[in-house]
Amino acid sequence: MLTYFGISLTLAQEAEKKEEAPAAAEKPKAAAVKPETLSGTLQTVVADNKLVVVTAASGIPFNFKVTGATKIKVGDSKAKLADLSGATGKSVSVKFLAEKKGGNVAVSIEVQ
Repeated sequence: MLTYFGISLTLAQEAEKKEEAPAAAEKPKAAAVKPETLSGTLQTVVADNKLVVVTAASGIPFNFKVTGATKIKVGDSKAKLADLSGATGKSVSVKFLAEKKGGNVAVSIEVQ
């Protein structure tokens, strides 16, 4: 009788584990953040803080953090953050990731 009880208990525990496994597998994966694009006028470049401010057509300024991975182009040429200082007031397009904690992180900046 004890053997029967022990086997029943083991089978019940294995059944519970099998039921739990699919539930864990059904959890949705975190959605990948897709880059957004903003076009406007390059307002300010603060190279020391790795910050670029772009004013949208609506007049609202947006701050963007620049990282080492940010691709910067002025015209058809690759550029560096410091090169953007001479482009203030020009049309710019910024592809960025909107992060809840870190703010807007620029993926690419193109000055026309």
